[in-house]
Amino acid sequence: MKVIIDEQRVARLLRDLVRIPSVNPSFEGGVPEREMADYVEAFFIRLGLKAERREVRPDRSNVIGILPGIADDAPALLLEAHMDTVQTANMTIDPFGAEIRDGKLYGRGACDTKASLAAMLAAMEWFAENGVKPPVPVHLAATVDEEVNYLGVLDVLEAGHDYAAAIVGEPTGLQTVVAHKGVVRCEIETVGVSAHSSKPEEGINAISGMMKVVAHIEGAMQARLRHATHPLVGPATLAVTQIQGGVAPNTIPERCVIRIDRRTIPGEDSEQVWHEMRAEMEQLAAENGGLNVIVHPPFVLDYAMDTSPDSEIVRLVAASATGKIGEVRTLGVPYGTDASKLARAGIPSVVFGPGSIEQAHTKDEWVELKQVVLAAEIIAETMLEFGK
Repeated sequence: MKVIIDEQRVARLLRDLVRIPSVNPSFEGGVPEREMADYVEAFFIRLGLKAERREVRPDRSNVIGILPGIADDAPALLLEAHMDTVQTANMTIDPFGAEIRDGKLYGRGACDTKASLAAMLAAMEWFAENGVKPPVPVHLAATVDEEVNYLGVLDVLEAGHDYAAAIVGEPTGLQTVVAHKGVVRCEIETVGVSAHSSKPEEGINAISGMMKVVAHIEGAMQARLRHATHPLVGPATLAVTQIQGGVAPNTIPERCVIRIDRRTIPGEDSEQVWHEMRAEMEQLAAENGGLNVIVHPPFVLDYAMDTSPDSEIVRLVAASATGKIGEVRTLGVPYGTDASKLARAGIPSVVFGPGSIEQAHTKDEWVELKQVVLAAEIIAETMLEFGK
């Protein structure tokens, strides 16, 4: 069965989504995703589909739309895309204008990842309006909080549905992403003794201690990680991303804190990575008498993903995409997605969607509408074939 989805319909859907502010509440100018959830829920209700709304945090709800399948008791195919976006500061366009120029739609979230959500909604709409049932049920989960703590996708797992596989919407240029890195973010603190700067010998300078920590991170630790590599995502990485220390120009600082970003690769356990890092800092302190180092628990911890290219969901998405755009590559990427949580729960997952990651979070974020249409058709064709 041939799937043809109207570009103007997709443009209207995406324009509606971009015009709804949904900057993650953790960012400047952020708001709860409630209005986005309202829109998605009303969309499913209009199609006559069950819409399951789950409050993840106050005023922040996931919405799961359920399309029945021929084998309605079979494990479902999950489509998942997040509703939140990053901040709009320093954008050079109206972030919520959803202006269309030269076949591109502009606005915050247009690429990351409301384009993927629009494509999934359009695919679900095609089935509902044409009275077609896929082989197995299909659930579309529009989720909150991907940009910060992944609370939305974790709640999808808690909802108790049985999923055979998942397509996770992100801007991949219609390529299939089967592997990505995980992340450990934590604070490392050095503790000294405060003193008047006219008598520095009476204190212990926490910034001086932190210099040893940073030198060790950017020396021995980074060098060692260059040898830990994965064929699709490359090497593990470690970076110092923030630093804070001292209270006044005439006071020896008693505290200094850095934040680090450690990207893990498939095969590494993110929790174990943190424990090893803490042990290494304890060893560094022991080798430098008087150095007091605290490695705080992670404030972000996520896992790498590595899905087999031979899994049914990857093969079907790649086959449909190849028919639309020619050769499709199976890729790995250095950033993280909601897919790793699903994969860790035993759900084979592929990351797929319209747009380029180079446009995500940019000052003039945009996506090509033709890619959004192609993504909708590829997703719909996959829905037609999955579970046969």
